[in-house]
Parts: sequence; C-alpha cells; structure tokens
Amino acid sequence: MRKLQFIAALSGAVVMASGPVAASADEMKTYEITVKDKVFTPNEITVKAGEPFRIKMTNANAMPVELESSKLGFEKVAAGFSDILVNVRAQAPGTYTFFDDFHPKETIGKVVVQ
Repeated sequence: MRKLQFIAALSGAVVMASGPVAASADEMKTYEITVKDKVFTPNEITVKAGEPFRIKMTNANAMPVELESSKLGFEKVAAGFSDILVNVRAQAPGTYTFFDDFHPKETIGKVVVQ
C-alpha cells in the first residue's frame, strides 16, 4: 500500500512541477479533411499561430492512408473507410506540408499558419 501511495504522490509532484498544461484536446480547434483517390479535400487549411490544433482525416478509400508531416510532428495510419485524429502542437507562422506516406509525391496538402 505504501508503494502505491508513494507512486501517487510522485505522480502528482511531477504534474505540478511540469508547469501549465497546454490546451486540452476538447479545447483545440479541429480541422476536417477527406482523402479520396489520392486527393486531400481541402488540400490546404489555415490555422492560428501559437495555438495547438488537431486534424480529423476521413479516409474515403478502401486502402489505408498514412497521414504524415515530419515538420508538424505526426504520422498515423487510417484504415480504409475510417477516420483518424492527430493533435498538432502550436506552430510558428509558415507553411507546412502533410502527405500520404504511401503516395508521398501525389497526395499532398498543406497547413498555413498565420
């Protein structure tokens, strides 16, 4: 029992020491995109600088799609005819690309951060 109390106390101390917590997933703005036949719709989304956000991607294909962006820090596979969510940290102004890693030269979109 003491071991569990120690772990619980330590966990609380770590959370308190880590400082303010970023916006929760419920507070983040969600941008929806669909991919079908190697095309993202829309293929460009505009977000606010300095605010975390998330992308909900609907895969309207029978085959899987891997939504990826090394600069935005995500990589996630969506099975055929399914949805995925990716959380993205706040970004500095600029233009960042994302793509289907199974078709990286054909299926490309971008996030414009303003």
